[in-house]
Amino acid sequence: MIPAKKILNTINEHWQTLEMLFKRFRFANFSLKDVQNVIKSKNPSYSSERLFKEANKLLNQEILIPLAKSSQLEINRAIADFISYLLQEESLGLAEEITVLVSDLERLGNRLEEAGNVGDHGELRRFSRIMDERVRKIVKLYEHNESAIMNLVEQAKADHSSISLQKRYHAVLDAFDEYIEPMLKMVDIHGPFQSCFSKIENQISEQIINLGQVGRGPDDKRMLEQLRTRILDMHLIGRESLRKSADMLLPLREELRRNTLITRQTASVLGLIRKRGVEAILTPVQPNYVSDVQKFSLGQQRHIVSYMAQLSDFQDEIYELPDALDIPSYISPTIPDYRDVKSRLSSFKGKKTQLLGFLTDSYPKLDADELLFLYQKIISDSDFALEQQTAKRSVTIAGQQFTLYPFNAGIKQNGSL
Repeated sequence: MIPAKKILNTINEHWQTLEMLFKRFRFANFSLKDVQNVIKSKNPSYSSERLFKEANKLLNQEILIPLAKSSQLEINRAIADFISYLLQEESLGLAEEITVLVSDLERLGNRLEEAGNVGDHGELRRFSRIMDERVRKIVKLYEHNESAIMNLVEQAKADHSSISLQKRYHAVLDAFDEYIEPMLKMVDIHGPFQSCFSKIENQISEQIINLGQVGRGPDDKRMLEQLRTRILDMHLIGRESLRKSADMLLPLREELRRNTLITRQTASVLGLIRKRGVEAILTPVQPNYVSDVQKFSLGQQRHIVSYMAQLSDFQDEIYELPDALDIPSYISPTIPDYRDVKSRLSSFKGKKTQLLGFLTDSYPKLDADELLFLYQKIISDSDFALEQQTAKRSVTIAGQQFTLYPFNAGIKQNGSL
C-alpha cells in the first residue's frame, strides 16, 4: 500500500499539472503524451528523461490510472474528487440522494426509539452515532450542491458566445427543474421532510426524558441533546441553502422567460407581415418625420449648404445609461391592467372566490405564466382577505398542469370577509 504522505507530497509537487489535467479533461481520458506535454508546459527546463520519470511517478502512485484494456489514462476518481473540492468545482448532486438519507434517518430514529424503550443503552448510543453521521453527510451535500449551483450560474453569466440563451442556460434550467423544485416540495411545511423531522425530534426528546427518569449518566443524555440540536440545525441549513440557490437561479430563469416572450411577440409580428405585407403592418406605427410633399421634393442648394455646416459643428450628446434599479420590470403587453383585474375581483364582495378559477374564467386567452403572474399579484395584495386551502390540488392552467395549495380570496369589510 502506498503511504499517504508520499501521495500528498507528489500531489503538492505536481499540483499545477494535476489542476490543468482536471480542468482540461475533467473525467475524460487522455494519453501519456498529454501528461508529458502538460508537465513540459509547467516545467520548460525538464529534459525528456525527467518528463518520462515524473509522468511514471504519477502512474506508479496511482494518481493517474490506466483504463481497462487501453493505453489511455484517467485521474483516479478519489484524487479527482479531492481536486474538485479544493477548486470548488463540484458537480450538482441529485435531490434523491438527500431524500434517501432522510428516509434512512427516519428508519434509524425508529430503531433508536425501540432501543430506548427496551433499555438497551448500548444500542441507543450506537444509533445516535450513526444518525449523527447521516446528519453531517446531509449538511455536506447541501453545501456541496449550493457551491455547484454557484459555479453553474457563474459559467452561464461568463459565457459571451453567440449561442442562444436556451443553450447557454441549459445546465441552469436543469438544475432548477431537477434539484431546486423537488427539494422545495420536500422541505415544504406540508412536505415529507417536515413530518420526518418532527417525528425524530419527538422520539429523541422522549428518550432524553426517559434517561433522566432512570438516572443514567449525563453522557448519554448530552449525546442525544447534541443530536437533536444538530438535526434542527440541519433542517434550517437546508432551507437556507435552497433559498440561496433559488435566488441565484431565478434571475437567469426570468431572463430566459422574458426573452422567450419577446421572441414569441416577434414571431407573431413576422407572421402578420407575411400575411398582410410590410406596408400594412408597419406604416401605421412609423413616425412621420416629414410630410409626404417634402419626402418627394428636391432640396435647394442653400438648404444643403446649411445642413453641411451644421454637420461640421455637430457634437454627440453624452448619454448616461439608467441604473438597473430605475428600469421598470418587464410586463407582457397581453397582461391586463391590474387595477381592472382588482376591480373585477372586487365585484364578488362578500363572497369567497377561488383565485385560479376566477382568473382562468375571466382571462381564458392568457398563457400560464401570465395567469400565474396575476395570481401572485393578487395573493400579495393586502386589500384581499386570503384563505389558503390545506389540501394540495392539481389544476390545469392554459393547458399546463400545476400542483399547489390554492387560495380563496374576498374583499376586506370591517376586518372580515
